[in-house]
Amino acid sequence: MKVAKSITLPVRILNRAFASNLNIINNIMDAYEGHIINVTFKKRINKRSNSQNAYYWSVIAPIFQNCIQEEWNELMSIQEVHNLLKSNCNYEELVNEETGEIIRRVKSTTENTTVEQEVFHEKCRRLALEYFNTTIPLPDQELKIKF
Repeated sequence: MKVAKSITLPVRILNRAFASNLNIINNIMDAYEGHIINVTFKKRINKRSNSQNAYYWSVIAPIFQNCIQEEWNELMSIQEVHNLLKSNCNYEELVNEETGEIIRRVKSTTENTTVEQEVFHEKCRRLALEYFNTTIPLPDQELKIKF
């Protein structure tokens, strides 16, 4: 069964049964005793890191922006480039079981785990190489530019 990334339910507080952060939870339960509150269940994940985010916005997106300008003679904003990359490299395919039809749901990169963000970066690098014949350096690679 596929589970949503988060589920929020209205819950009435009457008894306690948690295994961690008990002091804080007990204080919250006491404060809301007898009230109906919204409780959100969300699996804890390692979200994309700040260094991954910095690499994307300072290396991948600007190189793509430059490639688009050079190859297509089109000046795109960095946000437009980001949207283009997301739609081509950061999506999930949803299949209609009855018809076999597939649609893409573009994902926000803010939803990515550290592993998913690395996969996204690799797809971006591969797209740049295949489409523009441009190699985007890896995060730990030094880039030498000849003038």
